[in-house]
Amino acid sequence: MQFRYSTAFQAGDNQMFANVLVDTGSAYLWVGGDQQYTPGSNTEVINATFGVGYGSGYVNGTAYKDHVTVASATADRQIIGSASYIDGFELWEPFDGILGLGPPGSNVNETSGINTTPTFMETLYSQGSIDDPVFGLYIPPFTDEPNTGEITFGGVDSSRFTGDIEWIPQSTPYNTHWGFNASSFAWGNITMTSPLYARTNCGTLPILLPTDQFFDMLDDVPGTSLDLSSDSQLTTCLIFASNMTADNLPPLEIGLGNLLLSIPAAGSIVPESLYATLNVTVDGKTHTYLCPGGPEYVNFGQKALEHVYSTYDIVNHLVGFALTA
Repeated sequence: MQFRYSTAFQAGDNQMFANVLVDTGSAYLWVGGDQQYTPGSNTEVINATFGVGYGSGYVNGTAYKDHVTVASATADRQIIGSASYIDGFELWEPFDGILGLGPPGSNVNETSGINTTPTFMETLYSQGSIDDPVFGLYIPPFTDEPNTGEITFGGVDSSRFTGDIEWIPQSTPYNTHWGFNASSFAWGNITMTSPLYARTNCGTLPILLPTDQFFDMLDDVPGTSLDLSSDSQLTTCLIFASNMTADNLPPLEIGLGNLLLSIPAAGSIVPESLYATLNVTVDGKTHTYLCPGGPEYVNFGQKALEHVYSTYDIVNHLVGFALTA
């Protein structure tokens, strides 16, 4: 059952780490979840430690340099973390670690003695393993089948989208997030125009919405409430009354430059098959992935990125989008 975007890579003592979470919201590569890292013939001891904090977790351990291969992409002497302490990732089991694909420079002081740690993408490009400083992400919608998503290092996969890519300048400072300015927001008659700050984070599930518009949605639809369960993985997300379904709720529409992304209501509704996994209460109501973000702010979590092809340029500081094929 796919509710996270993961990949596999080889490192250590010829080890294959099969369940590594792909995350555009962080920028560090580490393993040691279900399978411990064992140094191999290509491992270089650098006498360093690492530590990374996340919105809902933390990890630390020993840092090495190693030969890391993801599919046909290989980075030599890539800094990789071997976790000795992990907290907060129980939702993602089975779970081996995280491949952070955030922008260069966004992992300050996460390796001891090093200001910023080169990301996997930076290493690929600096070593000439890829010609273009670009990677593309295709994340398919929820399915009961195995993960069929795709990362393209060094370019994009044109078979995964239609039309041209709409490139948007990355917001400054560049060394924080894959942030950019969206051009509009609409949910039914609830709208907002720019400035609308946005970012992508495929390592999380929810779609975070502008605060004022989020609470307009809460107030305008009778019977709507918030998920306030302390155990829920979707705390503060909208819950609609049982009579509000994918058939009568409007799509979520976000302007991306000249491109209009329309996420159908079904794309933001939690399927009952995931209630137990996400600790969502079985109450007959319509639970969603729509949560409050902040003033004039949208966060494209996995549930938004399932509906658009996204691509990232680490040198020219661009974020691109195209409608999925």
